[in-house]
Amino acid sequence: MTRRIFTFKNKRHMPTWLAWLLSVIVKMYAWTFRVTVDDPDGWLTSLSPFPVIITLWHNRILFLASLVPKTLRTRSTVLISNSRDGEYVSAFIRFFGLAVVRGSSSKGGVHALIKLAEAVKEGRSTILTIDGPRGPKYTVHKGPAALARLGHVPIVPLGLDAAKYWSLHSWDNTQIPKPFSRVTVRVGKPYSLPERIEMLEACEIIRERQFEITKD
Repeated sequence: MTRRIFTFKNKRHMPTWLAWLLSVIVKMYAWTFRVTVDDPDGWLTSLSPFPVIITLWHNRILFLASLVPKTLRTRSTVLISNSRDGEYVSAFIRFFGLAVVRGSSSKGGVHALIKLAEAVKEGRSTILTIDGPRGPKYTVHKGPAALARLGHVPIVPLGLDAAKYWSLHSWDNTQIPKPFSRVTVRVGKPYSLPERIEMLEACEIIRERQFEITKD
């Protein structure tokens, strides 16, 4: 008789209680940070213009949700991949008040783009990790530019930089700020892509604007 070995890796869905517990741990950990906000245009306070496409690097996403205003989180939708890891992240991120659309450039991309465009039309901003979910690191995918064209909305770069952090051995080198370190939430100036522009050029503009607020 074959004995089935059960591990957490066998589970497609993260238990709700575990997702809640992880969100509490992340929020409590983030309370140790000495946070400053670098937002020259005051967008994070005014939320004008709105809705927008909020772009960030994949390696900054872990703690950013706990550091931006609740008014932004509850009015935003985040794109999460269709993978098993994406399922875990979706369960976790919902406890921060964010709505979730599933899909990625490799699977379910067109459906996800349509759902995000609908969310924008309803007045919700979209949060995109522009080099996720699989990278390469700091390489901008076409999704943000395509959505900006489809939804006719501006883009706002958002980032998080820690004075001291650990870097994981993952494809994106996920950054985990050390306890009690200085953490800066950076907000770039809202901008729109030119109407007539090649996709590769649009992606390069997005990349340049994101690096303007990135301290690596």
